[in-house]
Amino acid sequence: MAKHLTERPVLKLDARHGASAAGRLEHTLRMKTVSNLFALLLFASIPSVAQTPAAPKSVTAAQGTLVRWSGNCKRCAFEARSWEPVNGSCYYPIDMEKKPGTYTISRRTTGGKLESARLTVTEKPCRPDAITGFKKKEFINVSAANLARHKKEMAEVNPLLDYKKEERPAVFDLPVGKPAQPLPAGSSNFGTCRSFNGQPADRHTGMDYPVATGKQALSAGNGRVVLAANHFFSGNSVYIDHGNGLLTEYFHLKSIAVKPNQTVTKGQTIGTVGETGRTTGPHLHFGVRWHGERINPGYLLMDPSDIPAVQ
Repeated sequence: MAKHLTERPVLKLDARHGASAAGRLEHTLRMKTVSNLFALLLFASIPSVAQTPAAPKSVTAAQGTLVRWSGNCKRCAFEARSWEPVNGSCYYPIDMEKKPGTYTISRRTTGGKLESARLTVTEKPCRPDAITGFKKKEFINVSAANLARHKKEMAEVNPLLDYKKEERPAVFDLPVGKPAQPLPAGSSNFGTCRSFNGQPADRHTGMDYPVATGKQALSAGNGRVVLAANHFFSGNSVYIDHGNGLLTEYFHLKSIAVKPNQTVTKGQTIGTVGETGRTTGPHLHFGVRWHGERINPGYLLMDPSDIPAVQ
């Protein structure tokens, strides 16, 4: 039996209709190509995290100064040493003779994250301080007996100044209190290379303030007196431990008003200003050791927000 096939109608386009459709198709394809190329160029111009990693945190400071890393700190570390933060911030003292260069400092946050930053230490040249016409001759031509005395005194003092792995909790805040009221401008002689009548002496580890004889010397913060005695070079001297490895020194006092192991409070009178020991006149020598580092005490007297910070 023959099969009948039904023919389907064929759509026929005239030449004008076909040309118009082809043009629209070509225009659409061209626009899509341009759009894709634009998108590729746009994304290529946006740097990815993998391509440009964030710059490492860093801070730069000179010898004998202090830097900070603020906020949410649980533990602070500098090389092989570590300590607790003060009021949630890490402070890193830089000894006045720390070798210039780049170091790594780190912190553990309260959330448990370990972070590190680059510390660049710059050199602060030792400024000569030639003292001439010095009248206390016993400090120029030091006798054997006084040298032996000084050696014995330093055997007691040096262990107090060194960094200790186990430190008492901080009982001070920053800025610390002024060691005299009012406190005149310091002599800017921290870290100077001194000589007396041409004879070289040790570098100056504190700041001298021109406070008059008999004025009260004050504790810079809460703490405990660890030593109060008369020493050959520093005269009547008081050393106070404020916890967190911070030790303050008060030299050349006329009189001492505290005793070893005595607890003191911020602003408490610890003695009166004088000129005992190797001095050219009455003044208050105020010194600081923090985690064993010799730093300019002026950094502890300034607002913490002015201390160079890790960025």
